[in-house]
Amino acid sequence: MSIDSSRVTGAVRRYHFRDAAWFRTPLKALMVGMAAFAALSLYPAFVQGTPDDHRRAIFGLTVLLAFLAMGCIVNVAMTEAHADIGDERLDVLFEGFFTIAVPLADIMDVREITPGPTWRFRWGLSTNFRDRVACSHGGQLVEIELATPIVTRLWPRRIAVRRLWLGVVEADEFAAHLRRVASRLAPIADPRAA
Repeated sequence: MSIDSSRVTGAVRRYHFRDAAWFRTPLKALMVGMAAFAALSLYPAFVQGTPDDHRRAIFGLTVLLAFLAMGCIVNVAMTEAHADIGDERLDVLFEGFFTIAVPLADIMDVREITPGPTWRFRWGLSTNFRDRVACSHGGQLVEIELATPIVTRLWPRRIAVRRLWLGVVEADEFAAHLRRVASRLAPIADPRAA
């Protein structure tokens, strides 16, 4: 599936993360399979079972409905993932699980990286629980190093983020654009300080 990697909306440029089809498709198949299996296995308890069988079947349906509701919530939460570069800040929305707003003036460095092992950073949202958050569903990672940490919530804790690893589709274009915009806002060094 081809995704338009960027588009201009006013002064905001949007870059998309890869689609999480590797997770969403099996989740949908599992949800449909569980519903079909539960309906086929619980049907006899309702039509020819004892009152105890009926109670067990109702409990089984309750568990099934809770599973299906949780699966739908996760599936819906995984629909939106993008990074917006505006005039003054970078806004990252990674599905329904992580958001951060980074002032462009706080960006010290932007570079493309290939951390190892590479498979570890291709499965959605990950962190080292100290200073780094990685958002990726595959592709080249771009590291954004910040001058001052931004405290953000990554359930169940708060993390002072100093480095962001973002795996957007057009990593080269994203890194170049972010470097251009961030360098324009970087504080100018005082020549007398040298």
